[in-house]
Amino acid sequence: MKIDPKEVRKELHRIPELAYREFKTENYLLKILSSYSNLKLHRFDFPGILAEYSVNDGDYMLFRADMDALPIEEKTGCDFSSQHPGFMHACGHDMHMAILIGLIQKVMENEPERNLLFLFQPAEEGKGGAKKVLESGILEQFEIESAWALHVNGDLPVGKISTCPGIFFANTEEIDVDFVGKSAHVAYPDRGCDALAAGCEFYCLLKQEFEKEHFISSYMCKFGKITSGVIRNVIADHCKLEGTLRAFNFEDKAMLEGIVKQTMEHTGAQFGVNTKLAFMNAYDAVSNDPELYRKISELVGRDRFVEAEPVLTGEDFGFFTNKYKGLLFWLGTGVDMSLHSPEFLPDEEALDVGIDIFYRLATS
Repeated sequence: MKIDPKEVRKELHRIPELAYREFKTENYLLKILSSYSNLKLHRFDFPGILAEYSVNDGDYMLFRADMDALPIEEKTGCDFSSQHPGFMHACGHDMHMAILIGLIQKVMENEPERNLLFLFQPAEEGKGGAKKVLESGILEQFEIESAWALHVNGDLPVGKISTCPGIFFANTEEIDVDFVGKSAHVAYPDRGCDALAAGCEFYCLLKQEFEKEHFISSYMCKFGKITSGVIRNVIADHCKLEGTLRAFNFEDKAMLEGIVKQTMEHTGAQFGVNTKLAFMNAYDAVSNDPELYRKISELVGRDRFVEAEPVLTGEDFGFFTNKYKGLLFWLGTGVDMSLHSPEFLPDEEALDVGIDIFYRLATS
């Protein structure tokens, strides 16, 4: 059965699903994968598929694609837009899965003498699906020589490949900061404790601190959501800020955690409110193996390869590079739109490039 990766991408783009809910996505992939008799399929007790191609007693190369989408209303206007209102493949995971399907098809056609694993992994977007896959123990039965992944990048022209040795994507951690005060009518402010005022002061203090020049390139802390109050003329008794920490090393991340905690406690005391700090989902840094970096840079060649700078982006592929020799690279898609934008729509011509690079890595 001949599969067109471009059609696969379109079908997947139509059915975006959030972390650990990728049931339609999984079923669609299973229909394709089950048609190949020389693939052994492994399942999890959560959405996700590990496809095994074994030809000898040697070790394995693992190629990963992430499956989940984002809670974003699509605004691309394309003829294969999301059929799930409020959800969208705004990070290119539809492209990643289509590339992995294309790689599998090429392997099935040519039957190389190389053991390979193809992982369709759930829940990359903040839920740590990679960690859950590793904790399942399913990969322990294989001797994995290297692990590979790619990520689309609209800032690069179609066909360009970019990566770097060592730390590539940062350590990340999600944080919630809660201020709990006491409600009162705004006409009698002395009877209440203003949690919203405390949250705003906390936000402003951290913003001033983290916008200092030495914070910009190596680590940062940002809050993207604040929730407080129930009615305009009542002092808010609760304020919650949701944010993220990013740093290239654990020492800097610990330093950021300390600054957040100290600022929260100072602000809480200043406004007479209670405070709570919660550290939640955390991703290890993606650390590219230098040997694998040399391999891909030589394989791609000077005309196509672009040296990358480390970025404060988070990616749970870091759990794989912590356990195995691994490498993640950018795949240029030539679209002037950032990741997670409701208008993000990578150029499908990048699919053939991704498939070709993966296959050459698998057979080199």
